[in-house]
Amino acid sequence: MEPIITTIAAAVALGAAESLKDVAAAAVKDSYSTLKNLFHNRYGNNEDVTDAMDYLVKKPEAAPRRQMLEQALKDAGADKDQELVQEAEQVLAAVEKHSPESVAGIGMDIGTLKAARLDVSNVLAAANGGTGVKIERAEIDGTASFNNIGGASPKQ
Repeated sequence: MEPIITTIAAAVALGAAESLKDVAAAAVKDSYSTLKNLFHNRYGNNEDVTDAMDYLVKKPEAAPRRQMLEQALKDAGADKDQELVQEAEQVLAAVEKHSPESVAGIGMDIGTLKAARLDVSNVLAAANGGTGVKIERAEIDGTASFNNIGGASPKQ
């Protein structure tokens, strides 16, 4: 998925997760509220987007739900919505400032992998303690290629 779409979906998931906490910072709640309002103003008539967002908000840690929102956003052309991207970046910045442990993550987490060839590209994880790629056990018969694996936050 495109980095812009991933940024927006990550902001929704992290903003929702943080807003559910009793001790969430006001800056996080405010920026997330602004993002939600913008979503509803821009995409309120697009049931695919609103349904996917509502579904993700109920369980923000669920990767398949985030992927569903990413696809709906891509289909809606949200990658060209600069205001939405800016608001998503504001949410990520607020979460990173007030709850940095929430943005640490793993870009790819693979238990056992068997493949003739492995190509991995453009995997991002949080800069503060994140892991780009984690593979417990791999059996690769041919070549393994890793490119652009980074510790940049999702807003980068």
